[in-house]
Amino acid sequence: MGAVGVIKRKGRAYRSQEEKALAPQAEQQDPLFDAHAHFFTNDIAHYPINTANAREGEENIRKRIVSEPATPEAILPVWEKCGVVGGAGVQYNTVYKTDNSYIMDVSDRHPDKISSVVILHADAPDTPATLEKMIVERNVVGLRLYGRQTEDGTTPWLDSPEAHQTWRIADKYRLNMVLMYSPQGSFATALPRIAALARTYPATRISLDHFGWPVSGASNLGLTQEHVALTAFKNIYFKLSTINFNIFREAGVDCAEFLRNAVDVVGADHIMWGSDQGNTLEDYGRMAQRAREAASLLTKEERRKVLCETGKGLFARKQKD
Repeated sequence: MGAVGVIKRKGRAYRSQEEKALAPQAEQQDPLFDAHAHFFTNDIAHYPINTANAREGEENIRKRIVSEPATPEAILPVWEKCGVVGGAGVQYNTVYKTDNSYIMDVSDRHPDKISSVVILHADAPDTPATLEKMIVERNVVGLRLYGRQTEDGTTPWLDSPEAHQTWRIADKYRLNMVLMYSPQGSFATALPRIAALARTYPATRISLDHFGWPVSGASNLGLTQEHVALTAFKNIYFKLSTINFNIFREAGVDCAEFLRNAVDVVGADHIMWGSDQGNTLEDYGRMAQRAREAASLLTKEERRKVLCETGKGLFARKQKD
């Protein structure tokens, strides 16, 4: 398939300024739930870092950790200013790999605002027991998996016999499984595998990071037939991020038109927004504004679901009985 991105709608990608003025505008008071936020601290003595293979380079990320830590003390006031009612703290692999200590501590300190989504290797033999302990003792709400197809066409990180042991724990606790497969790979292979997992583990809520990477050349504003096929599963959800918005901008696609079409195809109750703050280096206020602008063609009820309620319903930390 083509490279990651989306194609222009026939005719033109952007509406005129007059058309934009006539389009229903997202209300500034529409609340947001950030389903994809990364946190990290410069307290390296208590929370050791592992920045090996950082995409921005180890020297750059280490400088950023020291000078611009994404701590709750820094982020929560910004959330309040931007109308963000809460969010999912997604383990930052770039900084901590599978040491989830910091994000779990952050969630424990701010349970009403921040939940924790951890990263573990699903095919590791100790992961099922580790994950179950995290769910029971630390109230984590999700597990994030990332990988790509191997040369022999398999995805051991996702659906190997060993990984299925982890999926069984997720299904037992109705956990959120957050999946990000490599955008450099076969979408035709990845998405049917995810469909099979959704069928096997119906109690597990599966969220596709970055909307499952819309693809250049797809006729449905970037959504392939494999994407559309996933709408048959009520336990599969799509997370729209700032990374998507940046890809759309480069491809000449109007984010509002993409989201309007996506809601028509997927449903507002299966789409959520996540900023990717802490990783995408953009002003948070601007990211929140872009989310609301992208929702400008939706109804009030659709905006409420996409911008807040879908993500909150899945990822807000649950109170223990």
